Amino acid sequence: MSIKNKKFFLNISNNGIIDQLILRNDSKKMNWVLTEDYLKEANFFSKDKLFGHFYFVIEDRLYKSSAVQPKIVQTEKEYIINYNFDSYKVEVIYDLSKEEELVWTIRVINNRDIEVKLQHFGFWSSFAYAMYRDTNVLRNVYHSAALFPSISADFTKIAVMRRTGKEASLGVYQLKGKTNSVGSYCDFSNKFLEDVSPSLDGVMFHQLILSGEHSSEQDWIYTENQLTLLAGETLEWVYGIKEIKDQEDFYEKSVAYGHPKIYAPYLVKTNQTFTILIENGVVDFVESISKEKDDLVKKALEMLTPNTYNGVFEKAGEHKIVIHFLNGTSDQLIINVMDDLKTVVRNRVNYLCETAYNKEKKTFLPLSNQGESIGKMSLILKKNLIDTMDKEQVFKVEESANLYVKQKWFENGDFEQPKKVYGNFYRVMDFEYIGHLFFLLSQFSESQLTMQTPETYLLWASKVVDLRINPELHTDMREKEESEMLGVFFLYINELLEVLEEKKIGDYKKLAKLWENNLFKILEEKTSLPAAMTEHYYDNAGFGPAAASLANAGYIEECKSYGELVLANIGFSNDFRAQNPDRWWEALAYMIHSLWGGITAAAALDLFLTLKDPLYLEASYRAFVGVLYCYDTCATAVTPIKIGEAVSSYAVASPHYNRLDLSKERFGQETFARDGGLFAKIFSEEPNQTSDWDMGEELVAYLECFGQSAYCYYDKNRRLQGVNCSIIFEEERIKIVSMAPYPKHIYILKESKLERIEGDGSVAYINLK
Repeated sequence: MSIKNKKFFLNISNNGIIDQLILRNDSKKMNWVLTEDYLKEANFFSKDKLFGHFYFVIEDRLYKSSAVQPKIVQTEKEYIINYNFDSYKVEVIYDLSKEEELVWTIRVINNRDIEVKLQHFGFWSSFAYAMYRDTNVLRNVYHSAALFPSISADFTKIAVMRRTGKEASLGVYQLKGKTNSVGSYCDFSNKFLEDVSPSLDGVMFHQLILSGEHSSEQDWIYTENQLTLLAGETLEWVYGIKEIKDQEDFYEKSVAYGHPKIYAPYLVKTNQTFTILIENGVVDFVESISKEKDDLVKKALEMLTPNTYNGVFEKAGEHKIVIHFLNGTSDQLIINVMDDLKTVVRNRVNYLCETAYNKEKKTFLPLSNQGESIGKMSLILKKNLIDTMDKEQVFKVEESANLYVKQKWFENGDFEQPKKVYGNFYRVMDFEYIGHLFFLLSQFSESQLTMQTPETYLLWASKVVDLRINPELHTDMREKEESEMLGVFFLYINELLEVLEEKKIGDYKKLAKLWENNLFKILEEKTSLPAAMTEHYYDNAGFGPAAASLANAGYIEECKSYGELVLANIGFSNDFRAQNPDRWWEALAYMIHSLWGGITAAAALDLFLTLKDPLYLEASYRAFVGVLYCYDTCATAVTPIKIGEAVSSYAVASPHYNRLDLSKERFGQETFARDGGLFAKIFSEEPNQTSDWDMGEELVAYLECFGQSAYCYYDKNRRLQGVNCSIIFEEERIKIVSMAPYPKHIYILKESKLERIEGDGSVAYINLK
């Protein structure tokens, strides 16, 4: 059973489920929905969550589409699918009568003569969010998509972005009705501890919450409104689906549907003036809503012009900005307001040194076999390199590096004998974190160090990085293969090689040659994109470092192939918490992951610095803003954390059907220990298992870039845009105020050249005359 128009080919099964949705001009013929055939292939079982299934609850009774055989009427351009539940009916219509779009309608009909409450109504819109169990990276690139929702009362939209910008994607736009939230469920397989590499695959089913709770106890931002069905009443939701080219096209298509277009900052500092610009709508008023103690506080923003508004926030925390239009509709933004980020960094480092350090074991808790846990030590060092020096803090890191790290990961501290800390294997990727730790230690002066000289630490760094990238130093195939994968060492390897050559320490020529060979291997196999794979099938921990490594090495054209994957990976939304690099396996839901969100953000900035394309700059900053939420002790829509604490993950989905308690919540992976399986082997439920074990490296990356620099550029409309800064227009000049916690540079992009604007790094001016 199929219908088509100029743009779409649509086929449904005899139970009313979409099993084919294809863009007819798509050279790859991607199927945009998850299918029962693939679930069987991958040994997944949630076929009741495929696109078109739904369930609702009235009077505490559950009604499911999978329990009813629908009546299907097909015309040349339309499917009308009726589900009869006696007292209630659900009608789903897929309409291709317009040549360039798919119009999708959902109706619920109350056949009773009394009013009822629609306690919950969830409709599965399971687009092809899949990490395929396939080492063919191109299958994941061209036949899988990430979903980035922007939820609001009247203008909800979802970007369904293919994992490369080289082919078209989809935009879903709400035309009638309201969407409370977007939930998800994950089916997955994980063979990490079975010595299988690649080890992970999964699919994500997405559900539109059309009525009822979204299962988040803490989040006050999104409505839990339950709709009422009057006797004989029909409730209706309508969505339009269109082909889109990219992020810009996604918003242009939304404007064509009558959605407003809103320009606003991703992050605001307390007591800093910010501006919101609204296009395509007649504004009535704009208000901000925030949570202070247990109360929601509403404040009107100052109108400068009918479509421009100013605001200043004194309190940190999430703020919901609601734009009310004269026609009675409203749109919204979720902006984070943070205190001075220098204070955030200092508090975090103080916490690690005063609370997390175990003097007996000479390490920072919690204990972990994975090298990611060393990131917190690198953060302590980076803070001490760019901020006030605290010798006691540096000594604790030195003590741990010498007496714990060396002994844990290497037999008798011998860098040539890695220890099999995972039973019968070791992770070569762990060494890149250890290498960074030693390299940062080498940047202190001899008088600032206690246990070794800077030259010793530099030599150690070279040996560990050699182990990381040299397949000849390993005997087992798993380790040999991993040594040729790229990783976070792109953050520092070029600088390391320069310093080694300058100081004539270690075999720097050999190390440089190994690094060059690794890059050549990527270049030789560029059509199959092998570096997009890590121990997982398709991973931003692969293509992020690959793109940045090629960019930093000057391979401008070559880095674009991987750069496309980075750009497609980073979300955009009206909620700052839904614009991070797409990742799912730590949360079993679309999520912020502090470490790999930050590393991918850093890669995007390296791509900008090479390619001078502001899309990468904006994407990098969006992602970092999401990552900073994991360190935010002023957050009000999640479980609070103490000053200096941090939490590695945030689940964007709500409800998060794998773990309802994690809906729109921050947490660490140790929470999954109680679920058994792999997580129970990695984590325990003991009190000393905290939620920050794999954090720190991403904040080092942030401090290297946006921690010190701000950027400006002119968009295609010749409007000056600021990234990590605010722009204030004065009579004869433009004032640019950096938001970097350690401001050193403010740059402007002019004709593909990045120029430093004169000033002290915190404030700069552009003269208008």
